[in-house]
Order: sequence, then structure tokens, then C-alpha cells
Amino acid sequence: MPQLLFISGEPCTGKSLLGSYLADERGYIHIDAERDHGVDFDRVGIHQEWEGFLRTRQGHTFVRAIARLGKPIILDWGMRMNFLSIVPPLQGAGMEAWWLCADRALARIAFIKREEKKPERERIPVSRFDAQMDAIEEHWPQIQEIFGQNMLQGLRPDGSQRPAAELWGEISAALNELGRI
Repeated sequence: MPQLLFISGEPCTGKSLLGSYLADERGYIHIDAERDHGVDFDRVGIHQEWEGFLRTRQGHTFVRAIARLGKPIILDWGMRMNFLSIVPPLQGAGMEAWWLCADRALARIAFIKREEKKPERERIPVSRFDAQMDAIEEHWPQIQEIFGQNMLQGLRPDGSQRPAAELWGEISAALNELGRI
């Protein structure tokens, strides 16, 4: 089976950056679950399977569908915490799940900087960042239980983004050590 990665985590920690890097440099199919109402699922022909998985939590059915694409996959999603329960079925079906995190204050600054680069009508209000981080903090014990050792800091201590190649280096070293890559 090709390598299948599920990347989630806090806002502005490099989820999509890592997905783009793996697509450009490593031949992965990158699916950004938040992009344009699921356009990436449509592009690879598995939107129906994704929607079915979200309804049923049948991880094996969804993983078989993406494995049929015949290439390694990275699926990134900054999911709402009410979807946290989808991760164990994906893990049980063979996807490697990783959580990218950061100091909340640094991630908030990175979020504001990112949004300021967008046209005003496309900006996400910082209040949504705060609400998402509040929910993450509330669910932190569950997140730690689900992702275990598969957690990485997405930002450097100075608040700058860690390069995708660096994040991938840590993930691939851990998977290699476990014989999963």
C-alpha cells in the first residue's frame, strides 16, 4: 500500500505547506480538505468516499479508495474538534496521523500576518482562530491520546514557519524507525 498520511493541527503550523512540499518534491497526492469546499477530493475522484467516511467512520472503506489512486497521499485538515473521532478509524485502517502544534501566541501572530496578506473580503476573522484554539485546548487530552508521539512543533521559537522539508525529515525519520516507510 502506498504511504498514506493524515496531517492535522493548529492553524498556521504548516499543514498545507507540508502537503504542497510532498506533492512537489516527493510525488504525493496532496488533498487539502479545506480548499474550496473539497475541490481536492473532486480532483482525485474520492469526494463521495470522503463524505461517506465522515458519516459512517468506516476508515477501511475510505483508505481502500485512496489507496486505489496508487500514489502516496497526504491529506491535511485543520478539522473542528467535533471531527476528532475520525482519526482513530483512519489510523486503524493504515493512515499515519500527525498533529502540528505551536505556542498559541506565536500561532496567533502567524495567523494575523497570513490573513493580512489576503484581500479584505477573503480574510478569516481572528475570532475564529481564537475559537478554534479554545476548542483545541479543551480537547487537548484527547488529542494527545490519539496522536501520541506523532506531534511536531510547526513553528520555531521565534514564531517563524519551520520549513516543510524539516517537518518531513522528522516525520519520515520516525516512520522509518518504526518500519513504516
